[in-house]
Amino acid sequence: MKNVTALLALCMALLSQNRVIAQAHHRLIIQEIMADPTPALALPAYEWIEIKNNSKEIIALQNWRFTAGSSVSSPLPIYFLAPDSLIILCNTVAQGVLSKYGKTVGLSSFPSLGNEGEIISLRDPTGKTVHAVSYSTDWYEFPWKAEGGWSLELIDSTNPCQEQNNWKASQHAAGGTPGQRNQTSNTPIAMVAAKPQYSFVKDASALHIVFNQPLDSTAISRGQWIITSAGITWQSIRLMPPKYTEAILSLSQPLLPDSIIQLTLKELTNCNGIKEQKSFVIKTGLASPATKRTVLLNEVLFNPRSGGEEFVECLNNGKKIIALSDLRIAMRNSGGQVGSSYRLAVDPIALLPGEQMAFSRDTHALHREYLIPASAILQKTNPFITLPNEEGRIVLMNTQGEILDELYYKESWHFELLQQKQGVSLERLDANAVTQNSSNWHSAASTVGFATPGQKNSQVFLNGTVQGNFEIKPTVFSPDLDGWEDQCSLLYGNIESGQVISVSIVDAKGTLVKKLVPRALLSSNGYFSWNGTDESGKQCEAGVYVFIIEQYDLKGRTKTTRLPVTITYSFKKV
Repeated sequence: MKNVTALLALCMALLSQNRVIAQAHHRLIIQEIMADPTPALALPAYEWIEIKNNSKEIIALQNWRFTAGSSVSSPLPIYFLAPDSLIILCNTVAQGVLSKYGKTVGLSSFPSLGNEGEIISLRDPTGKTVHAVSYSTDWYEFPWKAEGGWSLELIDSTNPCQEQNNWKASQHAAGGTPGQRNQTSNTPIAMVAAKPQYSFVKDASALHIVFNQPLDSTAISRGQWIITSAGITWQSIRLMPPKYTEAILSLSQPLLPDSIIQLTLKELTNCNGIKEQKSFVIKTGLASPATKRTVLLNEVLFNPRSGGEEFVECLNNGKKIIALSDLRIAMRNSGGQVGSSYRLAVDPIALLPGEQMAFSRDTHALHREYLIPASAILQKTNPFITLPNEEGRIVLMNTQGEILDELYYKESWHFELLQQKQGVSLERLDANAVTQNSSNWHSAASTVGFATPGQKNSQVFLNGTVQGNFEIKPTVFSPDLDGWEDQCSLLYGNIESGQVISVSIVDAKGTLVKKLVPRALLSSNGYFSWNGTDESGKQCEAGVYVFIIEQYDLKGRTKTTRLPVTITYSFKKV
């Protein structure tokens, strides 16, 4: 009893001399989160978090607070947490049953934890955020663990700055380890370099940069890590709590709309003091409102492989910067009604002219499934539309409800000879051609893994000037879905109004192979595509074929044009 009294007296003396550490960043950390306790396994069905003294000093917890989203807990009572020690925080109702697992503090006001994830944090008595975690259901690793009963555990407490790969669902049979050493914390994790994720401009006088992990606020405020485009200067830089992953540059002069700003970032220092030697270049700018045909649907994966994920890719086909927060996506039902729409991003991330970006509930799943280079741009969007496997109608609109583009896709648009259509995307061939045209969509090439999210499509039709009225491009093609000239196109141009054509394809012997266009009233220019299959959908043999174009008008004038094309399966582009 005498020893306990002496220890308490020592703690009170240290507290009075401000020697009990209570404000140092990451001295106190969140180490385990039970956000969704039901259906319970062997633990009580209550929400709780576990915190750890990550320092070498005693920490006085009096008047500390825990936050979840916008909710703030009641202040913690008098409690002295020894170095490397754990304590469970919960509401007062749960304190009794959780205390048998370890030291527990019950709070009269304990914020509810979101099952799908949110930002939670610890604040010291001055209100400073000492540790924040932005958890999500992706961290559980196994989807069935995300359904409830399992806690999320920090793997490496020596690296609390890092969230990526540093959290996963508990491996304990009870569903969690409150008051005990985390079972997942076996070995230190590999360090992930600090890098920018994206940048955006909310108003003309402030530029925002979001990073993948918390950075050192002192180093950021000095500004030696950033070089801006010529003519762009800043007055001050703030690193925003509670995550400390977003820097805001207050600019000396307002930005002009649609002016692309280039930022060069170097020697980024994370909150552990580790400096990244690699430099990064990102571009952004002040956006203009999205209008019809400025943003197009460019690629869609509606039937992913097991364990894969759907995605929709958009292309900025205009000359202005578009903010993703101005874009919404929805599905139109069979009755023609547009269903619930979802914003593609909360922040006004810039979609630059000529840039494509893929949107998905789970971008990590896309990285697992496909060959995605570092230059590809992916954006996690959750909630998101659900794409039917057989056919569906995707609607892209702005926040005012104006439809920017719409696609009624069908599974039958895939290359006929594909044996397996799961995991194969449909790519747009020509950004300047009509969206709702099956000839303007083609299965992604096998050489790129059957999809190209966030990058240039493997199947692209490069339109050009037509010599005369009709021309075939390319004149030699190889319809084997390897990404090299997988189809040919009959281009037409300089067409007078009222012209009608039919197009047949015959082999070298003159035998009909396919009736490509039974009858069509032509516009002034356009194209029809052939993928090398006959009327029955069978792949044609290598050899020379002839397009027979029969042209006529209402005045009774007729004209026949014959154009050769060659199918090969041996010659390849070098």
